[in-house]
Amino acid sequence: MSLDFNIAITNGIAVVSFKGKILTDSHLEKLNAEIGIQTLEKTTNWVFDFDQLTHINSSGINFIIRSLTRSRINCGDLVLCSIKGNVKTLFEIGKINEIFSIYSSTSDAINHFKQ
Repeated sequence: MSLDFNIAITNGIAVVSFKGKILTDSHLEKLNAEIGIQTLEKTTNWVFDFDQLTHINSSGINFIIRSLTRSRINCGDLVLCSIKGNVKTLFEIGKINEIFSIYSSTSDAINHFKQ
């Protein structure tokens, strides 16, 4: 299984739900294009929901960091939520959890932007 994703936008906050694996840049091409379109439409605040993401490697981590940079350049932010299993372990080992705000649920992540 490769990567599937869904983007839902509510009150100017885009929630990207990931499902499957991020193992190559080609898995991210369509999502990167969608984020570019939404950025042009002034969506700057993002939640990446990893509840159904089972694997990620350096390509995926690079994409997440680039997405954070893109959102901050546009005066927004990107937060992560529902990280578990192998993905959580990798984030802890790579200290990715020190770069991002990470929440246990999508609703908690969305509330990050209401503060």
